[in-house]
Parts: sequence; structure tokens; C-alpha cells
Amino acid sequence: MVTTYKLDTRELEGTFIESIRTTYPNRIVEIQVREQSDIKPVDFGYDETEYLMSSPVNRKRLDEAIKNVEEGKLISFATVEEAQKCAEEWAAKQ
Repeated sequence: MVTTYKLDTRELEGTFIESIRTTYPNRIVEIQVREQSDIKPVDFGYDETEYLMSSPVNRKRLDEAIKNVEEGKLISFATVEEAQKCAEEWAAKQ
């Protein structure tokens, strides 16, 4: 299993190490640190748009969402429960 953690160094604390220990109990792990030079930190973390668009999968989903908004195909829900019900019904049809 491979897990990628992307975070601002200001967010590093003991809970990060604990999450690794929980995810990989009693295992030998390799931790690699690489600076993300293509994503520039801003005052409150990363620029969200750049970060989300850096993944091809996210970029495709966001492009589709933008197209849906532009075409008036936007669905909104009054409650989380309503959204969950809709998602479950949609998944059952797939």
C-alpha cells in the first residue's frame, strides 16, 4: 500500500506520526520528503485551485463541474441527508 501525504510544514505535529503508525502498524516504512516547487504556499496553506488542478483526475472532475454549472446542470440539496439519499439512488442505478 502507498499513501501520499501532502501538507504544509506548519501542519506537522505528533498526530502526523501517529497516523503513520496507525496506517502501517508493525511495519517497516520508507518516508520520502520532497518539496512541491510547483505549488506555492500562501498565507493559509496552498492555493486551493492550483492544488486541486495539479491532479489530472481532479482537473477532469473540476472541468466537468464547471461545464455543468455553465450548462445549468447544477444540483443542490437542502440537507446532507438529502444529498446522501440521492447519491445512494444514483449508485444503485450504476
